[in-house]
Amino acid sequence: MMPPAHPDFEDLFVHAPCGYLSLHPDGRIDRVNATLRGWTGYKASELADRHFRDLLTVAGKIYFDTHVRPLLRMQGVFDEIAFDMLAKDGARIPVLVNASERRGGGDEPVGIRVTVFRATDRRTYETELLAARDALAEANDELRAVNAQLDASNRALDLANRELRAFYETLPVGIFRADTAGRIVQASPRFRDLFGVTGAVDWTCGLAAEDRDAAATLWTHAHADGVHVSRLFRRVGRDGTERLIDMKAVRTDDPETGRPRFVGVAEDVTAEIAADRQQRQMERETAIKQLTGGLAHNLNNILAVAMGNLELIGEEVSDRPDLRPLVDTGKTAMDRAAALVARLLVYSGQSFAWSDRVEADAVLRDLAVQIRPRLSGTHDLAVIPGAPGATVALGAEMLREAMDELVANAVAGTPPGGEIRLSSRRRAAADRSDAAGGGDMVVLSVRDTGSGMNRATLEKAREPFFSSG
Repeated sequence: MMPPAHPDFEDLFVHAPCGYLSLHPDGRIDRVNATLRGWTGYKASELADRHFRDLLTVAGKIYFDTHVRPLLRMQGVFDEIAFDMLAKDGARIPVLVNASERRGGGDEPVGIRVTVFRATDRRTYETELLAARDALAEANDELRAVNAQLDASNRALDLANRELRAFYETLPVGIFRADTAGRIVQASPRFRDLFGVTGAVDWTCGLAAEDRDAAATLWTHAHADGVHVSRLFRRVGRDGTERLIDMKAVRTDDPETGRPRFVGVAEDVTAEIAADRQQRQMERETAIKQLTGGLAHNLNNILAVAMGNLELIGEEVSDRPDLRPLVDTGKTAMDRAAALVARLLVYSGQSFAWSDRVEADAVLRDLAVQIRPRLSGTHDLAVIPGAPGATVALGAEMLREAMDELVANAVAGTPPGGEIRLSSRRRAAADRSDAAGGGDMVVLSVRDTGSGMNRATLEKAREPFFSSG
């Protein structure tokens, strides 16, 4: 038999030069000696049944849960694991922790014994040692950096020169320098591409006439007035396409000669301006549709009253043949007004247009029969049906009105003796370049031999209610 425990053993546990803890299997504190309580400032009653991890910092808790407890369950012991314990006043106490797990006869855990050693001096020494090592490494790095600085600077300078040249030559905007007379003394390749020239001096040769004239005096005025240059130029390509080039320049002094000069950039803004115009056009059309819808509803109410009254008048004068034509004329006008209101409601999106399938070529022939008397021999009319059997899902009357409007515009823009040509043709779905999708199409066109629309009119031709008259 083991001899009974000597009273000094209890004192050894309570006042040992290290911290002692006896834990339940789940980590709750069963006993803790006076040494650890003195370090942490807790009373025995304050620590009873608290979890050991509650004495650790947040990082310590995470490490204890994810590494230490699994290690203790697998091996039954761990040694010299560094933690920071938290005293009651919040102070951190660097410690080294050892632990072993007590097991019963069935190998089940019955408790955990833990010893805690203060490591303040050791932690300070380690910190100083690490700092010294880091300082030495930093000194070595600085020495190597100083030794390689000259070579790295030379390489960086060469690289910067190459990158600057590549940047200059590939920048999506054109860069240039000009004198006060507007002569371009230096320009990037992109600048020359934007204006479609091989040399910078002749950069205005591809501009529209009015822009070319403006460019001649732009620079001298800017130099005389002490202002920056900002101008939108239209460049006309050989194929007739136009590009919008935004040019901006600031006045500076040459650092070598002290002479004034302009430094600037040129950028193709065609797509941005087109998108902006399209957005404004959509906003305009939305506002017009809202206004049109409101106006159409008001007109519809007025027409309803007028048509009802006209019906009553017709009944009252049914025995007056001399007045009947006037009533019929009024009804015809009212019907036309009602049709106009219906079209306005369709345009505004507040009503639907009922449509049926009509044969395109038949519409062309009927339209020609109606138009020929109006021409009175002043213009030749040619009808070329090219889509036999093709039908379109559109009301016949609406289609005739649209074509009739196009013919009226063609007649107005064609001198006497000219030709108006109506034609139709099929277009297969595979040949379509638009984004509308769908199947085959029928193309109806009105062509004339007049001078056509000027640029300003062409830009507004598709606006609702636009008229060049």
